[in-house]
Amino acid sequence: MNKLILLVQALLFLITISAAMPADDKLADLFYKRNNCQCTTAFSDFDSSSSSGPFRGFVAFGQDENGSTTIFGAFNRGFNPNCTSEFLIEDERNRVLYNVTSGLNVQITSDGGTEAFTHRFSNINLNCHSNGILLGGHNLRDKVKYCSNKKFVVRNNNQKGSQKVCK
Repeated sequence: MNKLILLVQALLFLITISAAMPADDKLADLFYKRNNCQCTTAFSDFDSSSSSGPFRGFVAFGQDENGSTTIFGAFNRGFNPNCTSEFLIEDERNRVLYNVTSGLNVQITSDGGTEAFTHRFSNINLNCHSNGILLGGHNLRDKVKYCSNKKFVVRNNNQKGSQKVCK
């Protein structure tokens, strides 16, 4: 019986304290900030299509509830270890929106592939703000796959490959 009384007193104490907290409390804001953006994923598949160039691999994008996007992936061929490569996100007019080369810090392997890479970008979002890289696209013929008009681009001295960012 003593445990029940102690539990009821603790519960009443917590209710009283929480009711007395001001509405603009930073602790209360934590719960509202968590769901500003929808968690979303997307990908760019560098397969055997001609637009992939010589590069073969997979790049994935994951947006968290704050609108930051983690880009991760790996390539298994297409790179010359003696060349410098750039990793970009471009729009439909081939204008560079984001140069993610330094953030991803992709390590080219001796066999022409890459080590797995990952980096969280707080300035890139998929569909959280009006500049999201998934916005402004269309459904493909199968109506299941949606691709934006933005693309992930790999470029080195004399080769280029690009794939649309799809959901």
